[in-house]
Amino acid sequence: GNIHPIVLYDERNPSEVRRAIEAGRDILKACVQMGGSLTGEHGIGLEKMAEMPLIFSPDDLMVMAELRRVFDPEERSNPNKVIPTPGACVEVATPRRQAPV
Repeated sequence: GNIHPIVLYDERNPSEVRRAIEAGRDILKACVQMGGSLTGEHGIGLEKMAEMPLIFSPDDLMVMAELRRVFDPEERSNPNKVIPTPGACVEVATPRRQAPV
């Protein structure tokens, strides 16, 4: 099955934002350690890209990047997305906000 954890925090408090992001990463690590995956029905997504090395080796990620370049040699389709790029801005997690009800 899938889990959909919700970590509540005050977005105005940088410490809470940081701890919420860390909690999410800890949950993903625990899932992988117990034989689970990073994904469910939605795929990796931007917020889980930095955790891809938990389940894929550097060689796996390199092959994925090479295969992607076969279909997109000029890297125009969603640059810096899908395959993690070390040092790219996508490694910075961006918290989401809930819309007012």
